[in-house]
Amino acid sequence: MSKNFIPLVLFLSTITFAQTGNVGINTVTPGSTLDINGSVAASYKTVNTASYSLTATDFHVSYNGSTNTTFSLPPAINGTGNFKGRMYRIANNSNFTITISSALPETINGNTNILVLPNQSAQLISTGLTGANSTWESISGVTNTASNGLNLSGNDVKLGGTLSQATDIVTTVGNNLSITGTGKVLLGSNTIPAGAADAKIVIDNGTTNGALQIKDGTQQLGYVLTSDSNGLATWSSTVTTAFANNWTSYTGTLVNPFTAPTGGGGLVTGISLTIPAKGWYFIRSGVAINSECNDYFFYINGIGDVWRSYCGSNTAAFMFPRDQNRVLYFATPGNYTILAGKTNFIIPASFNAGNPSFYLDFVKFQN
Repeated sequence: MSKNFIPLVLFLSTITFAQTGNVGINTVTPGSTLDINGSVAASYKTVNTASYSLTATDFHVSYNGSTNTTFSLPPAINGTGNFKGRMYRIANNSNFTITISSALPETINGNTNILVLPNQSAQLISTGLTGANSTWESISGVTNTASNGLNLSGNDVKLGGTLSQATDIVTTVGNNLSITGTGKVLLGSNTIPAGAADAKIVIDNGTTNGALQIKDGTQQLGYVLTSDSNGLATWSSTVTTAFANNWTSYTGTLVNPFTAPTGGGGLVTGISLTIPAKGWYFIRSGVAINSECNDYFFYINGIGDVWRSYCGSNTAAFMFPRDQNRVLYFATPGNYTILAGKTNFIIPASFNAGNPSFYLDFVKFQN
């Protein structure tokens, strides 16, 4: 007896060929073309690269990488070598996204690619078609992005995709949340009203009051929404009406800035204004200077004059006008130094000799 005969008999004893053409392994009555009464093993591979091309020897591929990755499907073959029915299982064991891409112009269920999100899996099968057709079908556990921004993950439909067409969410009449797909969001309507062609957000509350509510901690009764130079809006008052009672005086101690025999600016006065908030301020001041012809002034660098006198006589005389008012805008709160200057070389005969003596105070009246 041949040495190979006994192993062959033992092998054949596990396979049954039914008259119907079915093949059974560990079963004498195969009910399918291939009926296996036992376990099945197939290729298992793990990858962690930023891209991977699936091959003819792959079946189950697990991704364990540390970045988003792209898995490329092999291009379909027409005729000899066509692998219709080939299946791939892809498991995402990472915290990143797998993009499964078909070979253009082929598609996967009509899409050029599909996503496998973290801790999800996908199973694909080749349809055997070639060219601009659905050459692959996703049959389980895959995330597809729909044109209205929804994601399908298995049997779970989620928001979070890319919106490529207008979407209108309606609960009752006039209770719309409409996203046009062209950068507009409409609340309470799905129709862009007249005059709103350039508006990005439209709120239509019909005839009901209170269409807008913004609470950020700065809101108060009678306040309006105002913007800074960057477009950041907060609630603030527009007008301060208590002029008579809310005047704030300068800080520091005034010194004579005009003792030098030369003219020029940037002279130290020893005083400043502490501005509490951005806005327009009404400033009043007065000082008596007895001098020959010269111009004297107090100013805040970058803001403007707070007091200025002009030459009025070639002999010693008090500069005029003594009492002055200014309106200045302060873009930011803070302490602003008062500087002084004069145009000629003349040292005044007297400084701050008036009655009353020097004063400088201010009040905010508008943002």
